[in-house]
Amino acid sequence: MPSVAQTLIDGLRREGVTHVFGIPGTQNLALLDVIRETPEMRFILTRHEQGAAFMAYGYARAGQRPAVVTATEGPGVTNMATPFGAAYRGNVPLIGINGLQEEWLREKDASQEMDQITFFKPITKWAYSITGPGKAQEALRKAFRTALAEPPGPVHLEASTAIYRAEIEAEEQSPHQYRASVLPEVAGCCLDQAAALLTQAERPVILAGSGVLRERASAELISFAERHNIPVAPLQFSPDAFPTSHPLALGPLGRNGWNSANRVVKQADVIVAVGARMDLFSTTFKHGLIREDATLIHQAASVDPVGTVFPVDVAAVGSTPSFLTGLATRLDGQRWDWVDAAAEVARWEKERQALIDPQAEPIQPPFVADVLRRTLPKGGVMVVDAGNAGKHVRQHFVSHAPDTYIFIDNWAAVGAGFPTALGAALARPDVPVLAVQGDMGFMCNIGELETAVREKIKLVAVVINDQGLGNERAFQDAHYDGRHFAVDYHNPDFGVLARAFGAHGEQVTRPGDLEAAMLRAFAADGPAVVDVIIDKHHLAPVLFKT
Repeated sequence: MPSVAQTLIDGLRREGVTHVFGIPGTQNLALLDVIRETPEMRFILTRHEQGAAFMAYGYARAGQRPAVVTATEGPGVTNMATPFGAAYRGNVPLIGINGLQEEWLREKDASQEMDQITFFKPITKWAYSITGPGKAQEALRKAFRTALAEPPGPVHLEASTAIYRAEIEAEEQSPHQYRASVLPEVAGCCLDQAAALLTQAERPVILAGSGVLRERASAELISFAERHNIPVAPLQFSPDAFPTSHPLALGPLGRNGWNSANRVVKQADVIVAVGARMDLFSTTFKHGLIREDATLIHQAASVDPVGTVFPVDVAAVGSTPSFLTGLATRLDGQRWDWVDAAAEVARWEKERQALIDPQAEPIQPPFVADVLRRTLPKGGVMVVDAGNAGKHVRQHFVSHAPDTYIFIDNWAAVGAGFPTALGAALARPDVPVLAVQGDMGFMCNIGELETAVREKIKLVAVVINDQGLGNERAFQDAHYDGRHFAVDYHNPDFGVLARAFGAHGEQVTRPGDLEAAMLRAFAADGPAVVDVIIDKHHLAPVLFKT
């Protein structure tokens, strides 16, 4: 009979898992021993468990599929807390299959022994300790069922070596036998109410959320917007849900968003939020960008995001395609012509270009953001780390296709960007991937540069280097009269460091050298790092007034 570990890996294969991220340890070696004999499954050995889990996060986000990570007990699992918290807040289906101290050592103050379930409960949808060999396969099925149910999110499974190595009869169930893969449709009465309100609208606007991406419904949203000539402002975590290069796109809403979106959405009398989870960056959690007297039609695939921030006039729960199709049928071709979205974006583009000084030395961040926008090939994936540098980049990014933008939604974990981008590059090897982070963020997981070289993961990492913590400088300027403290670092030359790892590496100090450096980086055979020294006093604002 097969071992429990064998049945679990077989279960992953049936779910279509082709990559597992992690680090081996005493209590998960049985899993890796099976993966070693599974040629269709690639194990990505990382330098830190946090890097492994963020790679899984990026793989899941870029590929819109579940991702698997494994670590040993104790510090192995606590090192994954930040990525699991990010996955929980960002609705990312991350599945951890981890180790657990042997039963005979528990409750004896043994090395690396802790209550891992209590630790994981606040940052997962489900955390479960497999109680015996007979429960393992059932637990894996529930893990996928839970992780992929709307809203998706992370789960944690754990077991000891004794359980993983025990023999058990295989239970060969296909995924369709234990989890639903089709979302329910939006109720007709909700569609009737939404259509009635929208028919009376004079100035409708659509807000596009990350649910559009998870359901792969961008094409349906584009068709709906074009059919009814309604402008679209994606929420800030999902600027690729509705391509911001589209003539009806207003650009992302909110702080560090586009002025075109902020100006137009303020005027809307009916707002249709599609696949949306209202976030702080986009809405400020108060009326202003969204008028208090505006009618709000809010659609999401699950009940939990509807009405949590703003009171709604119609709560439409169900699949995004069913909502768009049902609403289009009821509107019977009605069209609106109240605003020229392209003209509003053109106005914003002039404002945006005014922020850019291509001659300034030290290099200014808006110029870097503009060069990245121009040199990232259309359809390429941009992964943006948290921090002040990311605020500049978000404001200048233009999306051309779905699943081409990743931020650490609702968690803003500095240091996530580079390993997340590595996972995205593994999920999308067909497109260029660009990781953008500050110097502090890059240093958090710089060890994964060795992983990128060893695994031949092709991507470009740009370090927007202000020799410190730009966002905290900005907050100290805004709230502490410019009294800077504990915000300055001394960095190595990241270009030299990249070459020491075996990657392509350059440092740029003059604006005229940046574009050529980026083109060389994208042309490199493997991972590339471009270290851009910027003006540390040129900071994106941290306050936003509607």
